[in-house]
Amino acid sequence: MRIFIPFYGPSTNEIYSGVHWSVRKRAKDGALKAVKAVVRQLDIDIPISTRVDLVFTPQLGKGVRKRDTSNNSMTAKLVEDALVKAKVLHDDTDEYVRNVTNTPALIDRKGDTGVWVEIIPVSEVAA
Repeated sequence: MRIFIPFYGPSTNEIYSGVHWSVRKRAKDGALKAVKAVVRQLDIDIPISTRVDLVFTPQLGKGVRKRDTSNNSMTAKLVEDALVKAKVLHDDTDEYVRNVTNTPALIDRKGDTGVWVEIIPVSEVAA
């Protein structure tokens, strides 16, 4: 399953630089709001009960600056946590999430900014 979440969080560098807790909370709340809005539109059985791999690919629209791939890890973490809070995933421990992969951003200056999340049941993944 591949879904687009219209959310692009703060850079990991920004968080490491010591931003105020309220900035981190706004980002966390924004991720949850975006995930819940998308989940309401999906026709899926939740929570997903199998172990999964998660692949995060940012999509950058007009005026959004590209970051190093690893600098998108905060967006991935916030969206992963929001998927749990929205009851899409049972939990984000290694019992339920085997791998998290951040891939380089797609540039689509005419598209929306956000992140593509691919949820891959481990049974579908080649060993």
